[in-house]
Amino acid sequence: MKLALVSDLHANLEALEAVLGDIDRASPGANLVCAGDIVGYGPDPEACIARLQEREALCVMGNHEEMVLGRRDFSRCVYAGIVAAVWTRRQLSAPARAYLDALPPYLCMDSVVICHGDLTNADTYVSTPERAEAALAQLRAQHPSAEVLVCGHTHHAALYTHARGFQVVNAPCEHELPAGTSVINPGSVGQARGAAPLACYAVLDMERRKVSFRHVAYDSRTTLRKLRAAKLVAQVVLEPPQGVWRRVERYKTRWARFWAKR
Repeated sequence: MKLALVSDLHANLEALEAVLGDIDRASPGANLVCAGDIVGYGPDPEACIARLQEREALCVMGNHEEMVLGRRDFSRCVYAGIVAAVWTRRQLSAPARAYLDALPPYLCMDSVVICHGDLTNADTYVSTPERAEAALAQLRAQHPSAEVLVCGHTHHAALYTHARGFQVVNAPCEHELPAGTSVINPGSVGQARGAAPLACYAVLDMERRKVSFRHVAYDSRTTLRKLRAAKLVAQVVLEPPQGVWRRVERYKTRWARFWAKR
């Protein structure tokens, strides 16, 4: 079983198209699997949903889908995400909304389980060895025969195994999966964090027990033009604000939460 793992598309059509093209070239025949956050932040939610449907991708629900559908409040969301969620609610057609509404919280594919945060909460950041161990404890309790947990949400490509610990993946590479259970985060297709505007994904080959992390360049300028035209926050690399900008971000976020409730 070969799986092309994508996550955190965030309505970035240019990034998704680049990744799909790379999958076709490097891993033809791989089954496309999305670990959530198809929408949010970006300007092309409807088109990204359509591309996944065309590819018959298997997808789970992320925290941004939950916010767009009104299943989760904005208490843990930043300004750019709140503005985009409210905007996305107005843009989605009824069929696209129904597609998101039907997404499951997790999927089980033989020995591979896919979720967004962890198996109990789409907003859990599996970003440390301790959190990875907690997520694998959930996996063993709920799916004792599973070997790999795929999650997204952090926007950082990562691999956790008992033998090697927690590794953040900052460059294209391939890893063997040792015996036992592992956590794989393919990184973000549509919104990089603390890096160049690259679309990240991974290919998991369970027959060879290998995972390959890949980074793809895309036309981020077009995405930025679309963001500005939609009056969304024009960023495709979202970094935590520093200094005085942290206070500005807190003020803007409080305002956005108040505005979203009206």
